[in-house]
Amino acid sequence: MRKTSQFREAEAALGVKSQRLAEAQRKKVDPDRLTQTITDYIEWRTFAYWVRLVVETEGCVSVEMKTLLEQRCPGFLQCAEEYRRTHLNEREFLWLRLISWIDDNIFAFAKTEGWPHALGYFAARDPRLDRVRAYWLLCDDDRNRNRRCRLTDLAEWRRAALAHVP
Repeated sequence: MRKTSQFREAEAALGVKSQRLAEAQRKKVDPDRLTQTITDYIEWRTFAYWVRLVVETEGCVSVEMKTLLEQRCPGFLQCAEEYRRTHLNEREFLWLRLISWIDDNIFAFAKTEGWPHALGYFAARDPRLDRVRAYWLLCDDDRNRNRRCRLTDLAEWRRAALAHVP
């Protein structure tokens, strides 16, 4: 058997396992609550994608961004700094730390209640999150081609991202 075929089979098996776990965990949460939490999850991911775009475009975490992060994610900047100090040989990806912080703090209840995989699995398959990711890619490509791209505020970026048709 060729390696690419083996990889495809392994990938398919992993996908089936992931789906089964998500389906099992979905039984632990009321459907309306899962639906609302998916919406909240997408909103927080939208925020994280926007933060990533702004920080990478500006080349740093501006005073304004620090203030916003402190307001929306109290304790996050301290956690990110602690992570950086204890992982000196790692390249810094603030947005990955932000996503991790959001999962650990904003959506901790899903983990405590036993359905974190269901949340991530079904949110990842939501067309709204597909639009946000596709819009971020479009903005990031623009940023890479034109270093002087216009940054929008979160509300404007969110509206554009959720309306984007990939």
